[in-house]
Amino acid sequence: MKNAVSPASLLATGFALLLGACATPMPMPAGPESAPAPTDPIHRHALVRPATPAPDWQAVRSRLSGAGGQIPGIEIGPVDRKGFSLQIPVADGFSSGSAEIRPSLGRILDALAAALAGEANVAIQVVGHTDSQGGEMVNLKLSIARAEAVAEHLRRRGIALERLSADGRGEADPLTGNATEAGRMRNRRVELVLRAMP
Repeated sequence: MKNAVSPASLLATGFALLLGACATPMPMPAGPESAPAPTDPIHRHALVRPATPAPDWQAVRSRLSGAGGQIPGIEIGPVDRKGFSLQIPVADGFSSGSAEIRPSLGRILDALAAALAGEANVAIQVVGHTDSQGGEMVNLKLSIARAEAVAEHLRRRGIALERLSADGRGEADPLTGNATEAGRMRNRRVELVLRAMP
């Protein structure tokens, strides 16, 4: 009598064959995803985004000095490897408690925007500052609103939106004391912080 093969034995054998087939590595089809990275200069260049050239900070500062030189009260800071900043007095640039730009400040911003419009690799952070009169939270909100108004004015004068950001510090970063009206006037300002585009 011949040995009969049980169904359980057939099932186990089939299962073992199936597992063996799954474990066998399959050759990868040739295609762009399996091709080696190109080594020739033309294709390699196409894969790498060229770095943005660093701004010539001394030249930018010189242009802004020329544009703002006739504007009383503007303070242009020293250049370092990251860039520089300038302080624009706004004691008469806004009405008290308002973020609406007056014509006198608008003319200053127009002159600075013209000098900065061609500097596509320069990012501009607008930072608003107030004196210490009034509540701290009110001053913070006012400084942010003023910074946003200045950034929008610059945008309308040709500065690309991706170059602009706005922030406010309220009364937290004074240039001098707030005990006198002269000191408070100096602390009411908008600061432009110029840095290289990321």
